Amino acid sequence: MDINAILEANGNLFQTSFPESNISFTYRILTLKEYKVFKGLRDGGVLPEHLVSEMIFDRCYVGNPDLLSPDLPAGITTTIGNLIMHVSGDCDQETLKEDLYAARQINEANTVYEYMRSAIITAFPAYTIENMDDWTRRQFLQNFTIAENVLSKQNPEYKILDINEIKTSEEIEKEKKKTQNHNIDFKKQNREIKHEMGPWAEEEYEKYRSKKLSPEQLTRLSEFRQAGQGG
Repeated sequence: MDINAILEANGNLFQTSFPESNISFTYRILTLKEYKVFKGLRDGGVLPEHLVSEMIFDRCYVGNPDLLSPDLPAGITTTIGNLIMHVSGDCDQETLKEDLYAARQINEANTVYEYMRSAIITAFPAYTIENMDDWTRRQFLQNFTIAENVLSKQNPEYKILDINEIKTSEEIEKEKKKTQNHNIDFKKQNREIKHEMGPWAEEEYEKYRSKKLSPEQLTRLSEFRQAGQGG
């Protein structure tokens, strides 16, 4: 396994397996520049399509293509090369809408990370996303705080990130549960319970109404009765 190739792929790695042959290939996808070149060679008829596919496989395969078994099924590397071209750009007409939606889900605009990354790029335009991906977490946080210092000096109205607004995973989970509870339709539940209980609920209501209950209890019973009548 070529570790350097894995690192250079920057997470853009794919794997295709052929169970019937007990074979799997790990490869990276093409950069936009590489894709444009190979597409030109293929679509312009400069080289035969199968040869372009073989060149793509050799370039993107994570490993040494020369060490592959000569007994591989015929055309299997060409198939992988075609697949790499598809994932690298040929798929646009079919999956661009879905892929763009997925990318937006991964890079949500209102996350703390995106806020920090945007602040760094705004304060230091010379930096690129690729630069930031090469930083350690500590470098990223340090450069973000410096970026905020710069932005706040350039614009006195710039509002620095309120650390107290950053929530832990535990706090986020609590908020989710709280939201779920708030979304419960208690009136609907009461109507369903009343429907299941039938006349018995009305009898119980009349029985308890004759007892000395607190004003709060009477109010709750009255609401329960009204909910049942509404259903």
